[in-house]
Amino acid sequence: MIFKLWQPSMNGINLMVNVNTRRAFLLQSCVMTASVAFASSPASTLPLPTEGDSEKPYDVNRKFYEDGTARPFAGNTIISQIPLRPPLNEALTVVRNTLANYEFSQCLSLLPPSSYHMTVFEGVIDEKRKAPFWPSEVPSNAPIQACTQYFTARLKNFFIEENFQIQMHIDDFNVYKDSGATVRLVPANSHETQKLNDVRDRLANCLGIRSPHHDDYGFHITLGYLVKWMNAQQIQDYELVQQSCRAYLKKTLSIL
Repeated sequence: MIFKLWQPSMNGINLMVNVNTRRAFLLQSCVMTASVAFASSPASTLPLPTEGDSEKPYDVNRKFYEDGTARPFAGNTIISQIPLRPPLNEALTVVRNTLANYEFSQCLSLLPPSSYHMTVFEGVIDEKRKAPFWPSEVPSNAPIQACTQYFTARLKNFFIEENFQIQMHIDDFNVYKDSGATVRLVPANSHETQKLNDVRDRLANCLGIRSPHHDDYGFHITLGYLVKWMNAQQIQDYELVQQSCRAYLKKTLSIL
């Protein structure tokens, strides 16, 4: 299998860098990734402004321009890419296309199916250059590419057994938990949870970074980002559509 270390280019095009290890492997969780391979965003309770919110949704002028197009967002992360074939990508694309048919979709920047993935382990981003988000062995003013090269060198000695897979279940798809279009995932059982936790703990030790939320990281597949606040009616409509989509995904994808 092949480990995927993702690094966004500075012109907004996503790049996948294969990192060869003693045994090539792909963290193809459930034969399966948030975000145009972007790092995950803080979850909002509702996709409409509340007291204390900024004028724009969180990712506007950060990961996206106001018109919904992707903007440069330098960083790297380790992901499990979703292959462009049935049944997984096909089911997610059905959901994406369903969302696109509704008025509320104008508030979302829906991502291309080729970008779908589950983040296995968050790497670094340009805007967070202090411990524990940045490895102490890399100068805090070094370019992202230098950090990616450091990670690549470290991962060459990272061991994982052949045919390693993690089985995941669809957990939720709920506008009241995530303001964008985020499909939440959970490991299929306690054994899968332990396998995933073990890999993540070893990656943290290998790469020298460990987020404060390492132990309670929420696994997910991002189908789109909120780029415009929804009104109350749009939220209500979105919730109803999500309920149908969630039922469809759970029926179609019992195990990822």
